[in-house]
Amino acid sequence: MQHLSILPYICIVYHFKRIIFLVFCLPLLAIGSDTTVRKAGPVYRNTVMLGFNYGRQAPIGILAKRYGASNTVGFSVGYKLGRNWQVQAAVNTLFSGKVKENGILDSMIGDGGLLLDLNGTYAEVRMYQRGYHWHADIGKIIPLGNFDRNSGLLLSAGLGFMEHKIKFTFQRTVLPQLENDYYKGYDRLTNGFMLRGFAGYQRIDPKGMFNFFGGIELLNGFTKNRRTYNYDTRQAETALRNDLLLGIKFGVMITLNGRQAGDKKGEEERFFQ
Repeated sequence: MQHLSILPYICIVYHFKRIIFLVFCLPLLAIGSDTTVRKAGPVYRNTVMLGFNYGRQAPIGILAKRYGASNTVGFSVGYKLGRNWQVQAAVNTLFSGKVKENGILDSMIGDGGLLLDLNGTYAEVRMYQRGYHWHADIGKIIPLGNFDRNSGLLLSAGLGFMEHKIKFTFQRTVLPQLENDYYKGYDRLTNGFMLRGFAGYQRIDPKGMFNFFGGIELLNGFTKNRRTYNYDTRQAETALRNDLLLGIKFGVMITLNGRQAGDKKGEEERFFQ
């Protein structure tokens, strides 16, 4: 009879242990399952980017009347925020071996239709396009799949500055018409405010082994001739210009990956890993 009297207490202890298990263990199991999901999924990361690029561009409109296709080589510094917004600043050289504008040196040409130097002999002058442009822009990376959210379609736009002019090369000391500062009357130095647009693909390797980008670039310069007088036309060029360059650009990057997006100093990432 004494054994039967303690039976209810045994049942209460048994059920109490089950309740303790449910209260304290199930939340831990839930956290463990959440850890698996969050750890397996792809993450956004903040990234510092140092880029080197090359581009090939075709002039459009009035710029095509002066120059042929041009090349650019440049350097950029960028930062990709956690949710794939990206800011970037870049500077690029601009050069071409073809100048199409006619009549620049006509005032130096003699009766025979040839350019003569100081000694009356034939002189050869070569003309090249030289310039540069810089820009600062903001863009957005649109992932093409869930396997890598830090790479994908890159769309960006920004503001900058464009400058271009004609460079003359010739045998030194034989053509005084282009010596010292006289070349400024012929070089068509032009510069001004610029808009930039880019559409392409950008790859950021999670391991930082091979990072690259490539796409189509459009430059629109709102420029003006900065020389007060053109010697060959015998007048000042005061009209505003709309200089357009359309081309392809590609490059490679060195990246420094930062913390996972949404973390506070990496605490959340370390906890779930």
